[in-house]
Amino acid sequence: MAKSVVIDELHLTIRVPTDLPDDEAEAIRRTLEGDDFMNRLRRAVRATLRAVPELSTVRVSLTR
Repeated sequence: MAKSVVIDELHLTIRVPTDLPDDEAEAIRRTLEGDDFMNRLRRAVRATLRAVPELSTVRVSLTR
């Protein structure tokens, strides 16, 4: 039997201006694809959850 159940999912949408030069859009894309960005995002999510006592028992996963 499962030890947890999904009660919510959040989706993050990142947009850039339509007139952004291709090289700048590519730099943003590379940054978002990088391990450093994902690690920072995970740390930020964990810190946010720790700051809310009601969420102390939740487990979170962050995937691409």
